Amino acid sequence: MSLKRPPIAAVVLPHGFCLPGCPYCPSGPGIRPEVLVPGPEAVGAALDRLARIRGLAGAPVVPAEIGFYGGDLQQLPRGPRTALLDAAELEVRRGRATSIRVTAGPASVLRAPLSEWRSRGVRAVEIPVHSLDGRVLRGLGQRSRKAPRLGPEAVARVNRGRMRSIVHLAPGLPGSSHRSALRTVDGLLRARPRAARVLPALVLEGTRLAAIHRRGGWQPMSAAEAVSTVSRLLTRLRGGGVEVIRVGLQPETDLLLGPRVLAGPWDPDLRARAEGEIQRARAVAAISRVFELGTRAFTLVVHPGEEAWLRGVGSVNIHLIQRQFRLESLRILPLVEQPAGELRALPGLLDPAEVPALPPKPRRRAS
Repeated sequence: MSLKRPPIAAVVLPHGFCLPGCPYCPSGPGIRPEVLVPGPEAVGAALDRLARIRGLAGAPVVPAEIGFYGGDLQQLPRGPRTALLDAAELEVRRGRATSIRVTAGPASVLRAPLSEWRSRGVRAVEIPVHSLDGRVLRGLGQRSRKAPRLGPEAVARVNRGRMRSIVHLAPGLPGSSHRSALRTVDGLLRARPRAARVLPALVLEGTRLAAIHRRGGWQPMSAAEAVSTVSRLLTRLRGGGVEVIRVGLQPETDLLLGPRVLAGPWDPDLRARAEGEIQRARAVAAISRVFELGTRAFTLVVHPGEEAWLRGVGSVNIHLIQRQFRLESLRILPLVEQPAGELRALPGLLDPAEVPALPPKPRRRAS
């Protein structure tokens, strides 16, 4: 059994130093990003803040992971970058932190001193790949023909450096499509990232995307389109053994100054809606396999961690499934022994004691 990962003490870095291709870098006149670069004291302050929050919530104060989020750490001026890493390394050596995670774009990862990072305590690298579609990347300012290859190469280099690779995907960028988002995932799966964040593109005030949207050169996805695309991406990522650790950008916590959302599929329930669509498809398939005319009630057995997703936001899935199969009753029964990612459909309304035991899994033969 794997141990639960430590909480993360976040230090948010400004955009504005990133290499071409970052959709969230500022566009036009505004606050100079160098003014917003946090000093080394921000590392200790992040740990203190996390300790206070956990204390107020009654949770134990344990060593945390220091996470540098937002902009590209490697592209910060050398002095501030070194000071931040020095401060984070010191907290790891003191025992207040277990490790460090950094955010760096694909080109930065391919140039960064990963062996030095690891010796300092870096154990995870978040890579904003966004897309592997050449047209999309060109629209964001990446002119090199090699740009679509940089993401997979960066993931492979982080893996070879014995650190956890975490990719950021941004479906819905200018020039993208549902199919290009799926092709991006397929291309990344060959590089075997360990985890992913799926962050549908938003029009954020003051960013490059806002400038493109203002010129009429791009219309972001609707919420319904985002749910459809995200649910497919989640299915493919999990099928490739990639853990999905976040769905949906939260500007107020993920980006410095929390720019205002001007347009796009911003929805605090986006993940729940996408996961609900996946669970509804599983339920329909499970019921279809055993459905007989005249059946008026079903019990769906699900892992407790997936019960809310199966019900759907506002219990929408229950209503849709009942209507599709003309059921009078549908019971959702969470059982800890039911494997996550799987569900069973049983005719009738059953209590836990009436649910048949799962068949034993076949043993693997020794090679």
